[in-house]
Amino acid sequence: MKFGSVTVLVLCAIALSPITAESVCKDAGCSHSCITAVDIPTCTCPEGMVLGEDSKTCTVPVTILMGMHREISAVTEGEGEVRSLVPIGTTAFDFHYNNKEIIAFADNNIMRYSFAGELTMPKQPSAIATPTSRVSSLAVDWIHQDVYWISRQRSAIEASSLSGNSVREIIAVEGEESSDWNNLVIDPAAEKLFWLGRKGVYSCGLNGKNLKSNITSWPVDAEDIALDTQNKLIYIIGNYGNGVNKVVAASHYEGTPVGDIVTIGQSGSKIYGFGVLGNTIYWESNHDGENLYKCKIASAKEKANVTLVEELYQIVYDLKIYHPDIQKTGK
Repeated sequence: MKFGSVTVLVLCAIALSPITAESVCKDAGCSHSCITAVDIPTCTCPEGMVLGEDSKTCTVPVTILMGMHREISAVTEGEGEVRSLVPIGTTAFDFHYNNKEIIAFADNNIMRYSFAGELTMPKQPSAIATPTSRVSSLAVDWIHQDVYWISRQRSAIEASSLSGNSVREIIAVEGEESSDWNNLVIDPAAEKLFWLGRKGVYSCGLNGKNLKSNITSWPVDAEDIALDTQNKLIYIIGNYGNGVNKVVAASHYEGTPVGDIVTIGQSGSKIYGFGVLGNTIYWESNHDGENLYKCKIASAKEKANVTLVEELYQIVYDLKIYHPDIQKTGK
């Protein structure tokens, strides 16, 4: 019997580790995602984030909120456009990042407005509380869900919960010492309030206890203050010496100086708003017109390199840096 020859073909599958898009992006150092062209990856970011200076790390862009004569406006770095958010003039406002709200003094009330980077207005604004007099400054406690404000005519600090319960008095000091209180800022994690007055920088607890004045030793005639709640630092901006130049100085919360005085120039100008995020400060002044400026403060031994962020053409009564890092719990 003759048998035909049988050819057996054996197929072997070799398992190779697939090169995934995720691994390509990771190898390129991209923080989130990337696209490839001719095997060259380009880092990309999800909506609401932008690439940083290293072209690899996605970050939330800085948005500056500004209280003006007729509206609250905003400008986002890199976009070059001032946009209107809330059609009300205000001298005092703040925001709650997680609640997506702007809290502002308007129509003799503390009002809340829905806000998430843009004014969406899904619901009508509502009143939280009615202060006992006009408000010169306001600060939101994003941890304990409260709002604090300086009642100018009474020279007092008052507060209310964001749910709109009754107004409570935190502190009231009659006389010259308490006149001209302004520029209220808050660190809810440290349970401290800070503000400016005739005796420099003041502080007290959220319950009004432990009132202190002139807590910073810098020889600076402060025009505004800002907090770095992550590092527990107070920043002041104002005139130094004969007032020729504007300067910025930092102190620990108890008043101990940090670093050196940073000179930003702009002699003869007036500061209308001030904020700090990381090692960058932002301010609005009438130097060469009403403009928004910024500079990095990593090195304080030379005059700072000041950058124009945006020409505004009108006075800013209050300024806030809108960014998630502003309302994080400190170290």
